[in-house]
Amino acid sequence: MEELNYKTEIEKNGVITFVPTGNSMLPFIKNHKYTVIAVKKTERLKPFDVALYTVGDKYVLHRVLAVKDGYYIICGDNRPEYEKVNEDDVFGVMTGYYKGKKYVDCNDPAYIKKIKKWYKNEKTRKRKIKRIYRNISIKHKFKRLFEILTGKK
Repeated sequence: MEELNYKTEIEKNGVITFVPTGNSMLPFIKNHKYTVIAVKKTERLKPFDVALYTVGDKYVLHRVLAVKDGYYIICGDNRPEYEKVNEDDVFGVMTGYYKGKKYVDCNDPAYIKKIKKWYKNEKTRKRKIKRIYRNISIKHKFKRLFEILTGKK
């Protein structure tokens, strides 16, 4: 099965839907659980937009925190470090996602309020990120223990 080229698809159709992998956007977007809708970038992004861009041959979906001349300061919601991403590397912007059957619109005031609250206090956000990683680690350890004890994968 041929892997989908997100950049080509969004150029051709103006929109793409996909299920993201990884945990960099927790707690808002869950690994292998939600379906993201992104549209072709037609203008400069704004703070708190979620950019779809490339780093080497990988696609990345992270949040814009600052707009600079020719680049963005971007961060995964579940990452402590910031990235400098060139304007030309960003080709899409998330408009929303499906959380099961429920649609979450990125322009919804309640959603924006949650995002701003998440980024308001950096120390609190970093503490929450540590808790998320600890919970993921514990979950994986219990899953592995279950596999060992039952012989099931």
